[in-house]
Amino acid sequence: MASSWGRVAWIGALVALLALPRWSAPEALAGATAPRASAPASPAEPGDSGSACAVVEQGSMVHVFDTSSLPEGAHYVNDHTIVQAQDGRWHLFGIFNAEPMHDYLEVDFVHAVAEEHDPTRWTEGSFVPAPAPYRIALHAERSLGERHAWAPHVVRWNDRWMMVYQSGGDDDDHAAIRLAESDDLYRWTRVGRVPLFDDFCVARDPMLVRREGAWALYYTRCDSITGRHSGVAYRLSHDLVHWSEPRMALALEHEPGTPNSAYTESPFVFERGGAYWLSVSAYPLAWDATLLYRSSVPSSFPDVPYTRLRARAAEWVFGTKGELWITHAGPGQGGVWMSTVTGI
Repeated sequence: MASSWGRVAWIGALVALLALPRWSAPEALAGATAPRASAPASPAEPGDSGSACAVVEQGSMVHVFDTSSLPEGAHYVNDHTIVQAQDGRWHLFGIFNAEPMHDYLEVDFVHAVAEEHDPTRWTEGSFVPAPAPYRIALHAERSLGERHAWAPHVVRWNDRWMMVYQSGGDDDDHAAIRLAESDDLYRWTRVGRVPLFDDFCVARDPMLVRREGAWALYYTRCDSITGRHSGVAYRLSHDLVHWSEPRMALALEHEPGTPNSAYTESPFVFERGGAYWLSVSAYPLAWDATLLYRSSVPSSFPDVPYTRLRARAAEWVFGTKGELWITHAGPGQGGVWMSTVTGI
């Protein structure tokens, strides 16, 4: 979609972005227990059904990664990411910790692999932990100031894979977003020793996309340090090192303020059917409530959801023939689940 960022928002962010030092990319980079998921999983009505689309349907959940019976005991996966390697295999990375949930102890990203190339053929247990020593992709590095390891998101760039994640900070209003890289999805190294940036309201759950010649990084953050209404912010970069000031892609001013942007966790933005879609988890509504918003541009979404689905920490998987799946994970879920979504 040409000029898809939205004219006013894009021009303002681009002006700020162009004012940053411009390095080449190589130079820059050198520097509580919930109910367990079960099938079927039908979508619920959105909080405001005025703009809901009744044709959106969610299929039964499939338990694609089982962490409930590991030799060392039951573990959970929380925010996660799924990518397909060039050889066709799929790789899953996610927050990994022993049950029950203690978010301050979440210091590892698990790495699991699915040999089956076609997600339509995934069944229970399609993903299995990667062999040692690659089962843990990244561990929080205390010497760098990392308090934990949260919410990895992985994308491919040229001949490398880039992972953004949240590592905590001195307090909830100085939460750091960091970057790591890999050339094979098995060996990960951090890019630099300092964060890309930090932000307030327990800024977290980053998602990295490349669009119109720039990088966009969406993440959970409230609209202001005073109002603290839940939202999704984004920043732009030309080199993954220098970032524009944040702008809000979504702000839920009608919801009560929270210290941690509770209504907009795990943002995921994608383009489909001539529109842009943003999904967020909203645990104050329900532990497994995922709201889906629709817009004609990826820089600004209306504050009324298009529909509501049943998922937590949702990621989206796209098939080669137009198929669409949503994932679900979290404490007490025994790993990662996936279900089809039709109607969007």
